[in-house]
Amino acid sequence: MSVTGKTGRKTGRKTGDKAMTGVSALLFDLDGTLVDSVPDIARAANLLLESEGFEPLGVDEVRAMVGHGIPKLVDRVFIARGRSLDAEAHAAMTSRMMGIYADNLTGRTVPLPGAMDVLEDSVRAGLKLAVVTNKPEAFSREILVHFGMDAHVAAVVGGDTCATRKPEPEMLLHAAAALGASADDAVMVGDSSADVASARAAGMRVIVVRGGYTTVPAEELGADLVIDGLPDLLALLDGQAALA
Repeated sequence: MSVTGKTGRKTGRKTGDKAMTGVSALLFDLDGTLVDSVPDIARAANLLLESEGFEPLGVDEVRAMVGHGIPKLVDRVFIARGRSLDAEAHAAMTSRMMGIYADNLTGRTVPLPGAMDVLEDSVRAGLKLAVVTNKPEAFSREILVHFGMDAHVAAVVGGDTCATRKPEPEMLLHAAAALGASADDAVMVGDSSADVASARAAGMRVIVVRGGYTTVPAEELGADLVIDGLPDLLALLDGQAALA
């Protein structure tokens, strides 16, 4: 296991420290953190583009556009094909994208390595869990149910649950309150700049999982810790490294 701290230094394996000191709740991002949903998102985006006469985008192109919600994604996919949407067209395309994606939520989406184990072990360790994602709440719940993750998650906050989305802090604070936690004893676990920025704005600690949906190197996002994958979070829970 390797863990990178705020300074970018890899701390490696540490023993003898109490893991996650003072933490009662973990808030997980969904896309790029617990599941790889880009293949389904890309399929929906490309069906929308093709219906408008545009060539499809590659999965990796779409991967770099994900993380700030479906309305922002719609903007980005059309800009990538040279079309800037006015407010009316954007609303119409977003509505259509929502309908297409609603029919393609789990066909190609897969849990990321260690996702189920980390949820199960976190609950076993006495932590309360929430999912905080810019994806619409109903879509998020369907994905969680499909993979059986809902059994371990006490709260789901989607991009339409609150008045604002990540990188604003509202969703994280709402989730923490739903779990009976505070900003001081909740930790955000995500993969993108939106996760880090929302955690900072909420006054929470944040762990970034390397390899998610970001074009910025994980070490440059400003998280308290960067881990190689969700199995490394299990090591933190087991007391093999400390979040400080």
